[in-house]
Amino acid sequence: MLSLRDALESALVEDPDDLATHHAYADYLQEQGDPRGEFIQVQLALEDPQRSEAEQRKWQARAEELLREHQREWLGALADIPHLEYRFVRGWLDALMVRDVADAVHHPELGPLLCVAPEARLLRQLVLEYDGGLVEALLDAPFLRNLRVLQVGKPMNGFYNLFEVAESPLLVKLIAKLPRLEELRLFAVDYEVARLFALSKLSSLRLLQIYYFSEALDAYPLEVLAENAALGNLTHLLLHPPPHRVSRIRLTGVRAIVHSPHLRNLTHLQLHRSDLGDVGCTEIVTSGILKRLKVLDLRHGEITDAGARILADCPDLQRLELLDIDRNALTQTGIDALRRVLGPALRGDNQQTAEELAQRHYLYEGDLA
Repeated sequence: MLSLRDALESALVEDPDDLATHHAYADYLQEQGDPRGEFIQVQLALEDPQRSEAEQRKWQARAEELLREHQREWLGALADIPHLEYRFVRGWLDALMVRDVADAVHHPELGPLLCVAPEARLLRQLVLEYDGGLVEALLDAPFLRNLRVLQVGKPMNGFYNLFEVAESPLLVKLIAKLPRLEELRLFAVDYEVARLFALSKLSSLRLLQIYYFSEALDAYPLEVLAENAALGNLTHLLLHPPPHRVSRIRLTGVRAIVHSPHLRNLTHLQLHRSDLGDVGCTEIVTSGILKRLKVLDLRHGEITDAGARILADCPDLQRLELLDIDRNALTQTGIDALRRVLGPALRGDNQQTAEELAQRHYLYEGDLA
């Protein structure tokens, strides 16, 4: 028969959002003289929007004091792993960031340790800036069922360096084990992108950010993503291919995305480094996607003044909170046509010259946001 403590912890693993169980667990710990009970109560109090600013400051100071005194105990064996960043929520380890620090030694024991660490049972956010066997080691981790946010790799502003990109061949196998995943950010290579886009267990996913994917592919298999009925809750789709000569987003993929019958909740669409051009602007307008988008990012898209006029003539364009059309091939005429509709919601001053466009220098540019 389970003890009361085990029963409460099991209930929290089953339903981490049950505030009543969190309060009951905190009460139990306080009755046992465990300071973590107070820590949980304080963090729960910080979630109450009715608290005054003075109360918020008081509870925040107390939470920080308790964490300073007991963080080593509450982290368990994880406290001995360098280059970890973490966050506690409701008294539990909620977020863990494994940083890839220059000249730092990676720790292969971290993966197996996370699999057995009771402190990680309610982990919701995991950032792995490198793989190094971590993904494989975590395939059977108990916390996967509750993970909501996953990032593998790290974004690179400016120049793309293949040697700094996380290689993660088992990544899709891990993602397939995350039934509650809401945000997925991948800055990695060497995994099966088409298999990822076809996963049927992504019904909770709201944000999908895929940068770089594989050097072996010349384009995202966006037709596969567009046909995935499990992606009906996706609101953010952010794509940036690896900067090199052959890799880009193809017009056929853009057409599949904007006309997809499943991606009806998209509000933020980023399509970097594509060959959509002016024809792609027509596809965007005729698809009706501008009726629901808030942000449209078409940087490096080979769009000319003709495409700008196609967009500007669409009445739905004014719904956008931001149109980013940097590094295309517009003249001041095209920029002015868009600015008359969007005003400050337009970002588009940094255009390519005809020579740059002909030589396709943009295929080597990183994400400069």
